[in-house]
Amino acid sequence: MEIHDERIGDTCVVTAKGRLDSGASAAFAEKVGGLIASPSPKLLIDFAGVDFVTSAGLRAVLVLVKKVKAAGGSFALCSVQEPVREVLDITGLTAMFSIHSARAEAIAALAG
Repeated sequence: MEIHDERIGDTCVVTAKGRLDSGASAAFAEKVGGLIASPSPKLLIDFAGVDFVTSAGLRAVLVLVKKVKAAGGSFALCSVQEPVREVLDITGLTAMFSIHSARAEAIAALAG
């Protein structure tokens, strides 16, 4: 899995590409977790390049969400592909995340 990060304003944007499975989830959680060490972090994960997610990948995302919320921050996902969206829907996690169709829309929501 490839993971790239950038700052857009005060939002940390992480772009993931590949499969978020048991082999990649620990490295994903560690890398992204290190990016949100500030108080009140704003984290956006762009899933445009993620076409597959397992329970280990979902657990990694949930750990990040809990970390962000515990620090008083906000979290969003954007550009979630249909197979991943189906997994989120089936597991009931869709309601836990702020999911946006496009990056710009998600950044605006986090800023407001």
